[in-house]
Amino acid sequence: MSDNQTVFDALLAALDSVRQYNSNDQAAPAAILWPDKGQEWTELLPRLREALPQLLTFGDYDPGTKTGPAIWLRCMIARTLPEADWSEDATPIIYLPGFSRQELRAVEECPKPLLPLAELQFRGVLFSQVSARDWTAMAFLVSEEGGGLGLDVARDRATEEAMMRALPALAGEHVAALRGRKLQAAYFDDLVNPDETRSVLMWLSDPSAVRTAWPANQWDAFRARCTSKFGFDPDTDGTLIAAELLGARSGDWATVWDRYAEAPATYPGIPDLLRQARPSATDDLFFDLSTWPQDNQEMEDTVRKRLAELGEASPADARTEIRQLEAKHGDRREWVWATLGQAPLAQALEALAVLADVTETALGGTTPREVAENYVSDLWRADAAALDALACVEHPDDVAAVSEALRATYAPWLTAAAEHFQQTVDTHGYPDDNETGEREDSTCVLFADGLRFDVAQKLGAALESEGIEATVDWSFAAMPTVTPTAKPAVSPVAGLLAGGDTGEDFLPSTKADSRKLTADVLRQCLAQEGIDVLANSDTGSTIGIAWTEYGSLDKRGHDEGTKLARMIDEEVRGLVIRVRQLLDAGWRKVQIVTDHGWLLLPGGLPKVELPHYLAQTRWGRCAVLKPTANTDMLTVPWRWNQDARIAPAPGIGCFIAGREFAHGGLSVQECVVPVATVSGAERGPEVSIEEVKWVGLRCRLQIDGGAGFLADLRTKVSDPESSVVQKGEPIAVADDGLASLLVTDYDLEGTAVNVVILGAAGDAIARRATTVGGESDEDGT
Repeated sequence: MSDNQTVFDALLAALDSVRQYNSNDQAAPAAILWPDKGQEWTELLPRLREALPQLLTFGDYDPGTKTGPAIWLRCMIARTLPEADWSEDATPIIYLPGFSRQELRAVEECPKPLLPLAELQFRGVLFSQVSARDWTAMAFLVSEEGGGLGLDVARDRATEEAMMRALPALAGEHVAALRGRKLQAAYFDDLVNPDETRSVLMWLSDPSAVRTAWPANQWDAFRARCTSKFGFDPDTDGTLIAAELLGARSGDWATVWDRYAEAPATYPGIPDLLRQARPSATDDLFFDLSTWPQDNQEMEDTVRKRLAELGEASPADARTEIRQLEAKHGDRREWVWATLGQAPLAQALEALAVLADVTETALGGTTPREVAENYVSDLWRADAAALDALACVEHPDDVAAVSEALRATYAPWLTAAAEHFQQTVDTHGYPDDNETGEREDSTCVLFADGLRFDVAQKLGAALESEGIEATVDWSFAAMPTVTPTAKPAVSPVAGLLAGGDTGEDFLPSTKADSRKLTADVLRQCLAQEGIDVLANSDTGSTIGIAWTEYGSLDKRGHDEGTKLARMIDEEVRGLVIRVRQLLDAGWRKVQIVTDHGWLLLPGGLPKVELPHYLAQTRWGRCAVLKPTANTDMLTVPWRWNQDARIAPAPGIGCFIAGREFAHGGLSVQECVVPVATVSGAERGPEVSIEEVKWVGLRCRLQIDGGAGFLADLRTKVSDPESSVVQKGEPIAVADDGLASLLVTDYDLEGTAVNVVILGAAGDAIARRATTVGGESDEDGT
């Protein structure tokens, strides 16, 4: 017997060995009788029947399993029935569950149903130990004679019971893996429940379903392991005791808890069970609260209450309170309940703490450009933190609590920043430098509507994480910061446009024929300039300049208000995919531009009154004043017509009540827009080996695009030492693409080699397989 066999293979081999006989003085056995008083091998019968078509079983008639009474079995042995379908050289095996060798041997005492088979013990052979005892499963494992495995198995009752439970699984184990170790109950139970930790968690999550699904031997093995290793009996102690042990995380239960914490959503029934099982009272100062869901919920309730109360606090007091809450509750982000989404406020506190730190610094600068530079250097993180905090919460009560925290800390800082920026614009004027300049060949301009600067920073980080190098610069948006005005200003056809009357739509017109720049007209202007317009997932030719659009940040902001915060990651991910698609198509550069940023404040931006008689048209954050309007409001010229006066709403105010999301005004969030540049990999030289022709041992080549490069013949493409050409020196490819290589060793004729073209760095940039003195074997690459 080979140790490479499985236990099942060894059993088959032992059965086969019984039928061996000396043909010189013996007749072939009519059958192999396999008595099994304890019916220990019945669990293996389905597998045995697949492997042994000649296996018959004594019992009630069932032709499907080749089971039947003694007379039927005799007919099968005689091959008088169609069910006797095994090969001629196979010896029938009759399995006798519930009967021993002794019962069969004592003919006068043999059970009457078995009598017709008694004489087969003389014409056949018995499958039994050398000692003439029946082969029990334990005997087969430990015996060193007669085909037994000779394994070291503990002989205590617990081990024997565990071994029998595990017999179907044990049959598949390799004998070599069982040697040299003491096989005890724990080993056999692990075979039935190979992942005991997962089994405990599955049972805790849904005990009735597990109990119904598991066969008896698996359940018994599970009980045995729970008793021996985890200190409880699933039948007598139940789930509450087990859940209490899980929550305590002591001893082997620590491993079970760690496993649960890795993927808690896999076991949805456990949180409610832990809630029921928590000890009602404890004086233990070191009692671990992290495992009990109600303790986490109480802490969430506390945070919610204290954040909701910040509406009456000063910004300084609100920041102090947020820091204290973060110090106490930040660790809960590592608790399993955060993974399950049951600690949203603990998650939001991380962003609120960042916001508290950043908003302690006022936005400074004496000119609009200095203010913008201070913002892009670090203070944009206040806007990012506000979005991150809102993204953590969904329940209305949680949203309301975070909103109060933002109104207490973010809103005052946002207001002061906007007012200061507006003061510098009032003094120095608004910078008009939003043109993106000349674009290189093979540049695709990707327009992302409403890509605020802080969101662009997220985009840059996401691109970097995918190995895409991105540079995020900035410029000032066109005024007013609305799409009809600002989108054309960053398009490649901005020079074709001019403005007349702003009208109600802020759209510029074409210089040539004074057409309003609708979406259709913009596409026509782009086409007129030879710029491809790529729709949806199109990638174009990758030559020249192209224009494509992606994203709906602006639309979602107007439609959803503060819910936009939970959509940012989705928008960023979509942009990353689009950039990757364009680069993979072969664009050398993707330039991501946008029209404007925006303000977002839970509860709405403060309403600002603007008398109707002053405004020609009014949007949320800006209005066009009538030529006759007399007001001391700050005004700025329209990007497309310097004579048209635009009045941005003061501070972070809004001319329309109830707006949480708005743009068009003067704030760094709206006016400082990103310009992100992503470069693709440099294209290597396009070289192909068009022809390989042998004249004797001279190889003549025709190389397309290979002029000036070196050609070589090598047995290994990247190994210069494997060159087979004369003196081992590559030959330069001529201007006409021709090269000639000579092999001087006649013994190499018929050797497989590679034609290799070497780049400037000596690396292989093209190769083609060939045979010395023969024809090429494949096309060049």
